[in-house]
Amino acid sequence: MKTVAVVSQKGGVGKTTAAIQIGFAAHQAGFVAVIVDLDPQGTAAKWGSRRDGDGPCVVGGQQLTMILETSRANGADLAIIDTPPCAEETALQAARISDFVLIPTRPGGFDVEAIQATIEMVEYLGRRGAVLINSVPTNRQHLATTTLDRLGKRGFAVAPVMWMERAAFADLGADDMPTQERDAECKASQEVAGLFNWLCEQAGLTPALSDSMGYRPKNGSITHAVLKVQLAALTLRHHEGDRAAEMSLGFRQFDRERRSR
Repeated sequence: MKTVAVVSQKGGVGKTTAAIQIGFAAHQAGFVAVIVDLDPQGTAAKWGSRRDGDGPCVVGGQQLTMILETSRANGADLAIIDTPPCAEETALQAARISDFVLIPTRPGGFDVEAIQATIEMVEYLGRRGAVLINSVPTNRQHLATTTLDRLGKRGFAVAPVMWMERAAFADLGADDMPTQERDAECKASQEVAGLFNWLCEQAGLTPALSDSMGYRPKNGSITHAVLKVQLAALTLRHHEGDRAAEMSLGFRQFDRERRSR
């Protein structure tokens, strides 16, 4: 199993959108994919729970190591980790165990400055990574050029595919449909496919895992179903453990109060 962490200490740069779009692209390509939502807001996890249609497995929670071990043991090909902003320890953990780190940023000088700490973290860990220039206004592409120049001087890799500011990306929050599900031929879908194919090369996820038509054999759907069940069971056990701990803590507090009377 390969792991890609989507990391940026800056909020509002499209980390969750990127994680969902990449995860769905992997699923469409026939890989067994799981999106791990580490953000307490749980946007990706809520997206996964709302959807009735086909798609990648999505799991929320803070037990990253356990989630990845469960995913690997149950046949996952790719795990995409969606990290929260302003959570250095979480970002550090996700980046450390990943095969590749993707750092989304909006174009502009201030945005490039804001991701410097994330870039330095990836370099410090010695992980492979690249910046995804995201939400480029179609009428202000010079911003992307300026951003590329600044990152070029910085010496950090940049993904060769940029994502423009398109309604198809924004609509994900309205109808829960990734671009490739809504319209596989639109420009946004082409940008997602281009980034996903490049990420496969960077992370070492080879097409050999799928058949000549780009889809997994029939047992791939069985693996996907089993993984969903296992991740759901893991989440349930985690929540039950939380409730048990809360009940135990409450009982101990009650017992102390009773003894002090």
